[in-house]
Amino acid sequence: MIAYLATALLTLVTVYSTIVSFRQKPEGEVSGWLFPHAANRWTRILVGVFTVAVIVGVAAWVSVATRSSPRRSLQFLIPENYTGWVQVEFGVPGAKILPIESGQAVVKFPASGVLATSSPAQYGWAKDSYFYYSDAGLRQLPSSGAGRMIWGKINAEEAGASGQRNYEEFFVGTERQFKDEAGSKPVPTLPR
Repeated sequence: MIAYLATALLTLVTVYSTIVSFRQKPEGEVSGWLFPHAANRWTRILVGVFTVAVIVGVAAWVSVATRSSPRRSLQFLIPENYTGWVQVEFGVPGAKILPIESGQAVVKFPASGVLATSSPAQYGWAKDSYFYYSDAGLRQLPSSGAGRMIWGKINAEEAGASGQRNYEEFFVGTERQFKDEAGSKPVPTLPR
């Protein structure tokens, strides 16, 4: 917040200085320290434009720099042959953090399809990957196109009597299975 106030004050002072420098000085008035006696109107305009460009650049940089870093992509590991809704709840005190492998956070669901982690929820775009896992290894699940197996993915926040909740959920299965279960079966949730 202080950075924004400092930027606003700097902008205000610069705009004021620019306006003051363009005013016509009465004859006999001594020039200020910024512009020598020989500075003409075009020099002052150039300095004003440059100053405004610097301020806009700094404001843009501050705006971009204060945003959170991009979301880390997630690797979802789902038990082999699992179909139905899965849900990961973020920011759960006392739960394990998500391990990082090859730059991706690994979300390995148990047989219940519900996982709690103390890792914070992250928002934004990232290319997530989906796999069935078994003792034999990993088998990638298509998340788009023909044979798609991932449906209805959402990231959500909600506040309730037990506090703030951040979670992500999606359906694993064929399009027919998704349409059959979309309205008939509730999404699994962690006990509260």
